[in-house]
Amino acid sequence: MLQRTISRIDLWRYRKVAQFCFGSVLDMGCGQQGLRNALSPSINYVGCDIDGGMVRGSAISLPFLDRTFDIVVLCEILEHLDAPGQAIREAARVAKNRIIISVPNDYSLVRLARLALGRDVEIDDEHIVSYNAFNLRSMLARSNFVTQKEFSFPLRLQLLPEIPIQSRFGYWQFSIADRRN
Repeated sequence: MLQRTISRIDLWRYRKVAQFCFGSVLDMGCGQQGLRNALSPSINYVGCDIDGGMVRGSAISLPFLDRTFDIVVLCEILEHLDAPGQAIREAARVAKNRIIISVPNDYSLVRLARLALGRDVEIDDEHIVSYNAFNLRSMLARSNFVTQKEFSFPLRLQLLPEIPIQSRFGYWQFSIADRRN
């Protein structure tokens, strides 16, 4: 697997996600395991990816028992999958308490600027589906998880510096959902 440097903006994302983590964490589609370094040393981290990670596995068929992890994280993978609903169901199956998702924000300044300029809104050819908070909330609810917090972060416009604040127009959409009792 080709190693690349993790960008400053990706580090911000991992730090945001880490704020909501505790206990044992499964990082689905972990890539270079960037989240691992943002987590407290007391957290038991497992990275799973089809092309690497500590455990090789697919997001739509995880090689773990039911409710194995306190938290399951899906950072920037749903938009790449043909079966995102199945990936969320698998995350719900192996999560005891929480699912954390980040996806590109449909309403980011980057996408809105591209739309205003008449350019393709989707930046990455590998993205199959786009999401907003409503879509994620609905998908999580079907898997018996209730969204506790949702926000967009950071503020970003191409060719300008990113601003590390939460905004409706932030680059990524985050959803933090807990299992219904």
